[in-house]
Amino acid sequence: MTARILLADDHALVRAGVRRILDAEPDLTVVAEARDGSEAVELARTEAPDLAVLDISMPRMTGLQAAREITRRHPDVRTLMLSMYDNEQYFFSALQDGACGYVLKSAADEDLVTACRAAIRGESFLYAGVAGTLVRDFLEADAPRRARAEPGPHRTRGRGGKADRRGLLLQAGRGRARHQLQDR
Repeated sequence: MTARILLADDHALVRAGVRRILDAEPDLTVVAEARDGSEAVELARTEAPDLAVLDISMPRMTGLQAAREITRRHPDVRTLMLSMYDNEQYFFSALQDGACGYVLKSAADEDLVTACRAAIRGESFLYAGVAGTLVRDFLEADAPRRARAEPGPHRTRGRGGKADRRGLLLQAGRGRARHQLQDR
């Protein structure tokens, strides 16, 4: 089954590039394009897409507003945000407004198809930057509990113990590159 996609971005060049990426996939097809959020809401009604890919910042109605309205009017239509902003506040706002995920334009060639497929399956998509932030925030918030539960810091010796893995996760959440983690 081919998923029907509504694409909304106020820049024609971006729409053309994103359309090329999506239409190259046998299971995805762009059925409508919008220049702003208001047009996207109307096209969601007339074209009945499975997924709306919305630029977060558009004139007349933002992508966030359009996601909220599309989700309210057409609960079966999934929404996915496309943005140039690597900003966790935008990400959380997008989720609150009904979006299944958030894709950075700078990584769209790598992440967009995966994100679309996840959204169509009803799953969330986390881009690498926000996933690292979530892991870091979780581990830092959980640190006091872990400190009380363990008799002291880093109780295991050598590689492979739980404390070593927690340390690696914490470093990954802080954005350390894979080779920096392996050198540890």
